[in-house]
Amino acid sequence: MNNNISRIIRTRISADRINAYMYMLIQTAVLISVILSMPSVSSALIGLKEGEAPNKFTLEDLNGTPVDVGGSFGRKPVIIVFWGLPISKSFLDYSMDELRFLNDFYERHHEATGLEIFGIYTPENDGEVPAGEIEKVRNLVKLNRLKFPVLIDSGFMIFREYGVIALPSTVMIDKGGKIKFIYPSFPLAAQHVFTEEIKGLIGLAETSAEKETEKKKGPDSHSVRLYNYALQMYKKGLPEQALSPLKKSIEMDAEFPLSHNLMGIILWKRGDFEGAIAEFNKAVTLDKTYVPAHFNYGVLKFEGEKYAESEKHLKEALSLNSDMAEAHYVLGLLYKKTNREEEAVRELGTALVLFEQKKTPSVYEVYAPSAFHRISTLYALSELYRKKGETGKALDVLQQAAQLALGLGIKTEKENLHRSRDLMLYE
Repeated sequence: MNNNISRIIRTRISADRINAYMYMLIQTAVLISVILSMPSVSSALIGLKEGEAPNKFTLEDLNGTPVDVGGSFGRKPVIIVFWGLPISKSFLDYSMDELRFLNDFYERHHEATGLEIFGIYTPENDGEVPAGEIEKVRNLVKLNRLKFPVLIDSGFMIFREYGVIALPSTVMIDKGGKIKFIYPSFPLAAQHVFTEEIKGLIGLAETSAEKETEKKKGPDSHSVRLYNYALQMYKKGLPEQALSPLKKSIEMDAEFPLSHNLMGIILWKRGDFEGAIAEFNKAVTLDKTYVPAHFNYGVLKFEGEKYAESEKHLKEALSLNSDMAEAHYVLGLLYKKTNREEEAVRELGTALVLFEQKKTPSVYEVYAPSAFHRISTLYALSELYRKKGETGKALDVLQQAAQLALGLGIKTEKENLHRSRDLMLYE
């Protein structure tokens, strides 16, 4: 939801577009106001509810040919996905990720099960869609080899009618013509939920063993929606607004480790150290392979000067992901703090190499830029080299730190270089 609002504010300036999206912003405000009382069957799209029959509609495809989407309702399993053009390479956008994901299901199951998927393109402006924009969409369809129909929602007609609050947004309709599943956005954490929902939609049989496995590991889909809503609030720098949906998510499904991890981060930022520790402990208890929670737990224990416990969790994180620069970095600081200089130099050196290799965020996205932690790593290494009497090395890495800091336009005082709360991993 917030991704779409950002793209509106930052990039889509025309009067027509602003008018169309003012409606969307009002919808979003309504959603926020009711989130505290949202029941488990509540809709993520304001105009729709699961269990109801959606309104039928017809839209034109990229060639201007009318396609009767509503004609498939009640006859076939149908997936409708609202999407828009990516704004830039650097702007987070899940639309193309979802289109490719759904295309895989379409290719494998369209013929055998009758599965229909319609990609409803939301134009950049209200009114007539320019030929150049249509060509951009056509090129994306061709580049990604999309097989299902892509339709143009000129004038945001269906966008408004269905109450869309995010791009992408997905609606799944069963063979009986009832809405079975609604979901805004398409984060990594939701992909297994989508997979199981589509399997159920098309009647793909599961063995009892598969069902039991999913029962054990699969989080409640409504809880995941609330978690992802909370995560979007947190990513936008609104941790207080993230708390209510996150609490609701945990109430609905207390065994979803990602919710407890995010709750731990927010509690820590609010100064509730013990509450944060309890949440991270819960997360690693639920999933012993969940790297972010192990790492966050280790960071908090380090700040609490519980070095043995911190080392245990940091090493656990590294046993699961040895290329995790952040864990090597904090472990290096821990060894430096406990006068284990050789081990500290080794870990910090490894961290520096890994930080420098990072050109894009890893699967575990760091709250602060990796360049910031490179500065801190260099600073710590310079202190260690100076302590060992290796003045040349100390000056060299300190100069590197200064040059990088000047390039980023940030301060390099020691107290600003060791802010562990900026290391917290939420995914």
